[in-house]
Amino acid sequence: MCFTEMSVRFSLKRDGRLIGPPRMTYVTGGVSAQTRDVYFSSIAASLDGCVPFRLTKGFSNAIVGQPIMIRYVDNRPLKPDSPPQQP
Repeated sequence: MCFTEMSVRFSLKRDGRLIGPPRMTYVTGGVSAQTRDVYFSSIAASLDGCVPFRLTKGFSNAIVGQPIMIRYVDNRPLKPDSPPQQP
């Protein structure tokens, strides 16, 4: 496997907090459950570190409840079934 790709979707409240937990919507085929869990935990922790997002009143009114999707790509060479090291 040359890279791991994952997409995560979430929505925000007007105050910049998450409406609910982020949801994994895509992960590269053939990735082990252990690797997937490490990536998702890291992504969730990075979002938690940003909450509440600082949003202007106009922007928060425009995006409240709208799904936001972020695509993460790790193109470091990994051995098959070898999860990345957590920081």
